[in-house]
Amino acid sequence: MRLLFLSNFYPPYEIGGYEQWCEEVAVGLKARGHEVFVLTSRYGVQSGTVEISGEVDRVLFLETDNDYYRPLDFFLRHSSQEASNINELRRKIDEVQPDFVMVWGMWNLSHFLPFWAEQWLPGRVAYFISNYWPADKDLHRSYWELPARRAAAGVVKRPLRALALSQLKREGYPPTLAFDHAVCCSEYVRQTLIDAGKLPEHAGVLLGGTDPKQFLAHSRLNQIGADEETGLLKLLYFGRLIHDKGIHTAIEAIGSLKQQGLADNIELTVLGSGHPEYEAYLHKLVDELGIKEQVHFVNQVPRSKVPEWLGRFDVFLFTSIWPEPMARSVMEAMAAGLLVIGTEVGGQTEMLIDEQNALTFQAEDTEKLAAHIVRIANNPSLRTTLAAAGQQMILEKFTLERMVEDIEQFLVNLTVSNAIPNS
Repeated sequence: MRLLFLSNFYPPYEIGGYEQWCEEVAVGLKARGHEVFVLTSRYGVQSGTVEISGEVDRVLFLETDNDYYRPLDFFLRHSSQEASNINELRRKIDEVQPDFVMVWGMWNLSHFLPFWAEQWLPGRVAYFISNYWPADKDLHRSYWELPARRAAAGVVKRPLRALALSQLKREGYPPTLAFDHAVCCSEYVRQTLIDAGKLPEHAGVLLGGTDPKQFLAHSRLNQIGADEETGLLKLLYFGRLIHDKGIHTAIEAIGSLKQQGLADNIELTVLGSGHPEYEAYLHKLVDELGIKEQVHFVNQVPRSKVPEWLGRFDVFLFTSIWPEPMARSVMEAMAAGLLVIGTEVGGQTEMLIDEQNALTFQAEDTEKLAAHIVRIANNPSLRTTLAAAGQQMILEKFTLERMVEDIEQFLVNLTVSNAIPNS
């Protein structure tokens, strides 16, 4: 098959696991003999330039900056950038002549791209959905419908809001997508989008996965007893630092343990970067709680170093507040033999089973998280038992090889149903 992947981001310029999956599936399908091409945004490319390699073209404009909406850009650049995006999609389809367009992440990318793909290639657009972008309000409407924070700013924003919303209405944005061939990363995502009226009932579920080999090589379960002399319990959070990820809950839990005199042999490492304002808030929170000795911040490390890093820790804290679709970080932590203490949110309830392969708590329940941490610190055998069960589940259900096989079969079935010659 000839496949064209459409994605908002693509490694090495990714912001999360969704885009990492895109690359790994694309590479996996290519290894299976398929011709794979990628059309993605300019994110990460030097300002004012594009990258066109034939296999990966980084030419699309995002709707706005990832961290801050730029309202003037809507009036000065939106229309021309929208036209450029559609032209680039048409160019790439004409160049590749794909059997299918595989739509991946679309957050902060115009929905007119999959819309026109559906018009130009009816029945030949497939979706792998690992967040709620089909139901999310687009970033333009989100900004313009939001009241101004200050009265003076509101005086300026009101007439501009009317102009912007009027323009979006004339453009017919956002367009209605058919989603004839869609699979979701969890049953929770599927049902949420069906209930929102965005996906048809026949949409399926296709679980994500990770390559366990690199994580098994550094598995914490192979190092049990390494820190017995110090009695140190090493906790880790890794991922984006944004409010929805709830990292403040972990810091507050350490603060609570500090107040109780129970934090002397506990360390939390926060690995990653994210929204500047939220990062500043986390650092301030650590200072206010007096836990600088217990909490350490580390900027992002190269993707290739993540398995080695995971092997240095005992517990992964999954603290998300929002209904996480199905976190890749949890899969990787489990594969690496860490016990996961995580929130009962979204699709994670299909993976994290309390007292069987993890310990769970309600989002932002600081005291419950603190209690779990103390329990594990005092019961290393429980940590080992639950971590081993989590690792086994990953090997059975959440491998990258299985994910690539399932996506290939999904597309092969569509090829048969659409009577497209298998190329």
